[in-house]
Amino acid sequence: MRSWVLFAFLLAGCASGQVGARQEGPFPISPDAGAPEAGMPREDRGGDADFRAAASKAFASDSAAARSALEAFLANHPDHRRRPAALALLARVQIVSGDAAGAKTTLEKADPSGRTPDFDFLLGIAASRLGNAVLAVALLRPFIASGPPLIGGLTDADAPLLLRAAAAEALAETGDPVAAIVQWDQYRSIDGTRESERAYARRRAEEVAEKIPGEAALSALNGPRSPFVRAMLGAHAVAALRARGDEASAVRLEQDIGLVRRNLGFDPGLAGTPTGDPLRLGLAVPQSGAQARLGEVVLRGAMLVMAEPTPAGDPSSYHLFVRDAAAPAERAGTAGAAAWSLAREDSVIGLLGTFDPRGIELATRDGVPFLLLDEHAPGARTTAFQLIHAPESRAIALAQRALSLGARRFVVLGPDSASGKRLAGSFSHALTAGGGTLVAHITYVAGATSFSAQVNELRKLAFDALFVPDEATRLELIAPALAVANIWPRRPRLLVAPSSASTPTAGRREVLLLSTALSLSERLLRNAERYVQGAMLCPGYYPAEDARSGNFVARFREVYGTDPTAADAYGYDGLSILRGAVERGGHTRADVLHLVESGRFEGMTGDIRFGPDHGRVDPPLIYVVDGDSIRLLK
Repeated sequence: MRSWVLFAFLLAGCASGQVGARQEGPFPISPDAGAPEAGMPREDRGGDADFRAAASKAFASDSAAARSALEAFLANHPDHRRRPAALALLARVQIVSGDAAGAKTTLEKADPSGRTPDFDFLLGIAASRLGNAVLAVALLRPFIASGPPLIGGLTDADAPLLLRAAAAEALAETGDPVAAIVQWDQYRSIDGTRESERAYARRRAEEVAEKIPGEAALSALNGPRSPFVRAMLGAHAVAALRARGDEASAVRLEQDIGLVRRNLGFDPGLAGTPTGDPLRLGLAVPQSGAQARLGEVVLRGAMLVMAEPTPAGDPSSYHLFVRDAAAPAERAGTAGAAAWSLAREDSVIGLLGTFDPRGIELATRDGVPFLLLDEHAPGARTTAFQLIHAPESRAIALAQRALSLGARRFVVLGPDSASGKRLAGSFSHALTAGGGTLVAHITYVAGATSFSAQVNELRKLAFDALFVPDEATRLELIAPALAVANIWPRRPRLLVAPSSASTPTAGRREVLLLSTALSLSERLLRNAERYVQGAMLCPGYYPAEDARSGNFVARFREVYGTDPTAADAYGYDGLSILRGAVERGGHTRADVLHLVESGRFEGMTGDIRFGPDHGRVDPPLIYVVDGDSIRLLK
């Protein structure tokens, strides 16, 4: 449930004063408001006058004065017949002042036999504010259909606003988001509602709509709905139709929703090309700001894909459209503008980009395949796909490879950081599942440069393999320290050519040395070559000159004069997947999406495949230090 701060903003109407202060001056009390009921004697004329005076303040702008007057009346006239009305009015003042708990306490003071409908109404408002959504819905349900009651026998001009806002929040929390949007629609339609309040209602309705699955939105639109509700649900319903492969229905509904949004004064968006142009590929990466360098590097790999000839040997006719993912929204209030522009304005058939939740949502809405430079699975309900192996999967791959080579006793030597502990945990689970044992987990301070204490601990342990879940720059410091303790890497003989093998030196202790070695480069060889011979590394990508990536590495060096980095390789792989899907017969976005979901694509970072949650499931590549080179381990 949202906090009182949110409701205070709602009731304040931005800078226009509290909703409870719409009236200028005292609220007009009807002549009969303080009179005795028919047939009843005027037992307390002074009390009647005090009530009228206090009640006249209940709906004015000075809530502190109203509260003081009503509390004084209740204290001075404990048995007055208008006590229930005073309690209701006091609770209403407390609610609009932000004291929902106080309002609940006030209402509970009333004799149950004297409680009127306004007590249930105000208790429902208070329950909504206090987070008890189930109780709020139960108490407010009768008023949702009939409208709010009199409060303390008086008409409260703001009661409809209080009702619709509280009901909307409670219905959303209890799992009825469509009904919540209906309440926000009724809220914004109340006579006299300010522009700021209508804008707030729209924003809250949009936030509720974002959480509604596409199929649920589509189902809700099957019945009669107001234009506002259709505008809120339309985008997700269109996405659901596209996910089914029903492009014709999706286009019809999209056009209908666009007309509805225009009539309401909302931005309808551009129609674009629903199927996408198969020769147009998109790239949404930072080109400005702190991550501009990342965008430049990814673009280098992507451009190599665009320059490759067709399978028939003809020059490429593909076009790459690039948008700055770090730029301010190109349309006011539109996050994910880069993906939006590529999908709607440039009509790309698919795109590659950095992680952007709003961009993923917009791409999914238009059925655009979105290859993500990210390590997390985006989920089956999206059209996005995780392109980068998670660090945990790389740790698991190393554990499984070591087990296949006969290692059974393992030690982890890694940083005491959160990421180091996560990798150690994933590694441990994998080796346990494969019949291995974790002998010890030894840690060092993240960023450490000396490891003598940790190496002394290792001297005392019996183990077959050592896992270092850290960057390559840390491994180049750890490996020489291990050699001082006469602990050296053991070459994986079954997988390294016999010419590379060597006879162990007498007295030297050899173990499999494993590391995720992020940011692996030739620097490791320059600084620690003799200490890491045979080490197995899983950095995600390394520019090895082998059958898989040798041609890519050579072309990259020719064009850019340097070796490709992991970012270059992922940029290359992402655009290669999209282009490959088109060349396998993908003429529409739906075609490409199906091919990406179900296909396998040979890339520089592996034989790329995606699982049901659109996470990457192919095993990450493992490299081995062999002499003066680092090569792919088969």
